[in-house]
Parts: sequence; C-alpha cells; structure tokens
Amino acid sequence: MSLANYIWGDAELNRRQEILKALAQFPLKTVCRNPYRLSRKELWTLRIQQNIELLELKMRLGWTAQHYLDALRIVCPDVASLSVNYRIFLKNLHAQMNEEQRAYWIPKAENFEITGCYAQTELGHGSNLRGIETTATFDPNADEIILNSPTLSSHKYWIGGLGIMATHALVVARLIVAGKEMGNHVFLAQIRDLQTHELLPNVQVYEQGEKSMGTFATMDNGVMKFTHKRIPRSQMLSRYASLDRDGTYHKSENKKHAYTSMVVIRSLMSQEIGVDVAKGVLIALKYTDFRRQFNAKDGKETRVIEYASVQNRLYPALCRAIAMVLVGREIKEQVEDLRNDKLENLHLQTVGLKIWATEHGVRDVEVARLSCGGHGNMAAAGVGSMYAQLSPSRTYEGDNYVLSQQIGNAVVKHWKKNTEMTIPALSYVSLLRSPEKMSQRLRSPTVNMFLSPGVQEEVLERRAAILARRHIADTERGEDTSYDVFQLAMAHADLTYWRGLRARLRDAPKEHVTAIKALVDVFALTSILESLGAFAGTSYLTGEDISGLKDAHRSCIGSFSGYVQTIVNALGFTESELNSAFAREDQTPYEALLETAQQSELTDNRFIRPTISRARNIWKKYQGSGSKL
Repeated sequence: MSLANYIWGDAELNRRQEILKALAQFPLKTVCRNPYRLSRKELWTLRIQQNIELLELKMRLGWTAQHYLDALRIVCPDVASLSVNYRIFLKNLHAQMNEEQRAYWIPKAENFEITGCYAQTELGHGSNLRGIETTATFDPNADEIILNSPTLSSHKYWIGGLGIMATHALVVARLIVAGKEMGNHVFLAQIRDLQTHELLPNVQVYEQGEKSMGTFATMDNGVMKFTHKRIPRSQMLSRYASLDRDGTYHKSENKKHAYTSMVVIRSLMSQEIGVDVAKGVLIALKYTDFRRQFNAKDGKETRVIEYASVQNRLYPALCRAIAMVLVGREIKEQVEDLRNDKLENLHLQTVGLKIWATEHGVRDVEVARLSCGGHGNMAAAGVGSMYAQLSPSRTYEGDNYVLSQQIGNAVVKHWKKNTEMTIPALSYVSLLRSPEKMSQRLRSPTVNMFLSPGVQEEVLERRAAILARRHIADTERGEDTSYDVFQLAMAHADLTYWRGLRARLRDAPKEHVTAIKALVDVFALTSILESLGAFAGTSYLTGEDISGLKDAHRSCIGSFSGYVQTIVNALGFTESELNSAFAREDQTPYEALLETAQQSELTDNRFIRPTISRARNIWKKYQGSGSKL
C-alpha cells in the first residue's frame, strides 16, 4: 500500500485518479485562472457552468454521485451549488425514505431530473429543532399534507441550493394529525416547475444575498415561505415513522431517529474540511520553503520554514488535517452502514468531530495565511478565500458553543443512569466512578514516556474526565454551563480523534509507519500542550511533567519535519486544485504576484483620471476665502 492509498483510501484515490485522467482527456471549456477578480454573479455563473460541464461528463462516463462530488471538489475550490443535490439531498433520501420511496425518487435525483435541497434551519431557529415553527398538517379528506409558514421567524433560511437551483426541498416541519402534534418529520415538496423552473403556487423563495467576507459566493442559499402548500401524504419520508391513509400514525421504534439527518451531514464534514485545511497548509509550506528572511548564511537568508515559530504552527496543522481525513473517512463509512444500535454513539462522535474540525480547521487555515506574511493577504495566494469559505462552518447547525451542549447533556444523562459504558464515545466518564484513579497523578515522566500511546491516551482521557466532572457538578448546582461546556466538547473530540488516528496507525504501510507514528505523536502532544489549563487545580501534572512534555513535543516536531514532504507528495494536489499564486509549476511566488498586479483592472486608471484632475483644482476655489466657521 502506498502512503497516498493510506491517506486518501483506496476507493477515493482510485476515483481521484479516474477523474484527473478524464479531465485531462476532456478538459473543461469554462476556465478562469484568476477567479478572484470576478463579481459574485460572474463567479456563481462560472461555477454553475463548470458544474454542468462536469454533470455532462458524469453522464457520459457513467460516474457515480461520489465521482461527481469528488470532481466538483477538484475543479471548484469554493462551494459548488449542485453539490447539495448529491451530497445532502440524495444522502438523506437514502437515509430516511422507505424502500418504495427510494425506488421512485433516488433515480430522479441521481439523473438530475430533479435537484434538491435540505430545508431545516429557520429564520428564528437553527440549533433548537424543537422550536421549528413550520407546520405539516394532515388533511384526511384529500390525503395530503399542508405545509405552512405561520410566522416571520418560520421562513426557512440558509438553505443551500434553494435560491436558484432546487426543484424540490426536504422540509423539516411539525407534523399535526387530527390536531395532535407528532414532532418534527421530513417531507419532500416540489417547489419549482420542472419545465419552466418557475416557482409553484403557494411557495415564495428568495436568493439570500451576499454573505460576510464574500463567503459562499458560489452557493445560492435561499429563503422560503409556504402558504398552505399541499403535497401528497406519500411524500412524508417514512423509513422510521409513517402515516396511514386513515390518519393512523406509526411512531419510530428507534427514538433516536431524529439524529439521522444531522449525523449524515456531519459525517461528511471532517474529511472534507481536512482536505481543505491540507490545501491551505500545503500552500503555506510551499511559500515558506521558497521565502527567505533574516539571518543571512553564506549570502543567503534563512528559509522561513526553518524557524520554530513556523514549524510549530504549520506542522501540527498538517497533522490535524490528516487526522480529519483519516478519522472522518472511517466515521463516514460507519454512517453509510448506519445501525440503530450505534446511532447515539455516532451522533456524539459526529457532534464532537464537527465542533473540533470547524474550530481547528478555520484557525489552521488562518495560521497558514499568517505564515505567508503580508503576501498571504493577497487574494491570489488562495488562502484568504479558504478561510472565508470555512469560517461559516463554525455556525453550521448553530454556534459551536450551542452544539457543545449536546455532549454536555449526554454526559449528565449517562452519568445519572450509570450507562456511559454503553456509549464508547463517553467511556471517559466511567473514570469518575473511581475516585482513587481520579486522584492519582501522572506516573513519573520522562521525555520518551510521552511518546507512549498509553500515556497519551491516559492524559487525554483524564482531561476529558476532569472537565466532565466539573460540568456535572455545575449542572447539579444549576449553573449556566453554556460557555464552559465548549472545553468539554473539545476534550471529548480530542480523545475521539486520537483514538481514531491511533487505530489507523495499525493500517499504515510498513515503509511509512514511522512517518505516521510521528504524525500521531505531534497530534497528541500538541493537543495536550494546548489544553493544560484543564489540569489547573489538580495534582495530576507538575511543572517537571510539563517541562518533559515540552521537550517531547520539540523532539516530535523535529522528527516529523523529515516526513512532511513525503506526506505532501502523497496528498498529490494539482495546481488547479490549490489555485494559488504560491503553488504554480511555471512561476515562482514572486513572479505570480507580479503577474497578478499587472492584470489588475485598476492599473488602467483612465476611467478615474478626470475626477482626480478636478480634485487637484479644488484648492483654487477656496484660495484666500478664509475660515467660514
């Protein structure tokens, strides 16, 4: 097995190679080397044209939906509007429809006869699903469901692909049968005519408009209101709960089915964000390897990558990116083979992974930009746009601090029930049942000891347990834990990622085991060093322990530096994927930055020269006039 196979996975690497071969044989007609110059409308149009060219290639070559999604990620560095149909809409059809529904609807979505979106978030409710106001009332006389948006705050909002592209929407709404509330369910509603693409009656849709920092410029997020919109009863997604013609409601035997939609969506995020972060870090690595600053030696300044201040930021960021890819792929595979008895554990894993990946991912891409100095702020560097694109991910499904409460609530629930051992993701809670273990300090440390998997797991597990204990105590006292619970969620996810990464070490190619072991060590010791505050007030770690930990971390960074280029080569990103002036095959970063300046539309300033000339004569108008104040 090659390192590339190990990182990407056999199936994904094979797809990637097939796609790159196809793109070489059938290159896209719609290209733009410097898309950063385009207006939002121009950029959105460019990406849609590329999306549709790839869609035709999908049909021509018989690609799967996943082939198409991977091709979109290779060609379009920003969010692709048509990806919503294959990434979120289709996956939820698979996950929540019964067999009869899947047989009818999935081929239509696969063939792009229909294109869908997932409409859960409302103007007034994001994280609080119980607060959703859109209603779905059963009309037994017509055998129909009536969708209605009764308030301003019930407008569906932030719905990707809705503003322009979607013909159908999966709508999360409160089912009402014979005046009785049955909770939130998912319904499939057609919103646009398949021939004219005009909106259907009783549906209002608006494209949402520009977002801050130019984020999601190529995504047509939409706003939607229903006014007594009727759909067939058969379009209630019925894998878990169903409604008969006579109004008999069959509730789900699995009380946790409400987790399903968000587990499916979250399971995609870790791997995808990891790939994006790896691109940003790789751009920074290329630039810092080229750039020289200070400390001239033999007439040459030192390469920026040689400074500890750069290595200690970029190398851990690369390790986290690989962890997101490896662990994220494994979680995604588990979700694709979803079993009800594993749903709550996957829910808690994916909640933690979503919080962790978005927090670290956004910061790591920003660190990559900062590592490039002032030049990193140029749009042509490609890193700023990555930051802007990833930044909103921290509020997907609500602010990460709000989402963290799901982990805190689970910790309290299972602690009270003494059931944490039924949920592998919460196994650290069981430490609290052994006061003797919780009072023990770390065994006498040495530098090498911190490279022991057992010690790394012990420290990460103890940190999570300490924070869980504090959270449980605060909850019992009636404290507002909405701020402090975030630390618990990050500790929970650190442990999840470390365990997943460590398990993947067993599968590493023999010739690359030392490289992956070095990566795991950098990941673990960085995680511990950055969270030492959790141990304040305990006797678990001493100053001597922390000194040994820092020495071990320094040693790990030094060891890992020898494997960075091997990992970069295994990732194998193409120039078009990176889309950066710092990563061109035919130009140095300086040459590319100069070319960017030469192409600026403001260089030809004739359009403004008359105004500037008039400004130079303003003084004459007021010469000698004195003050009028």
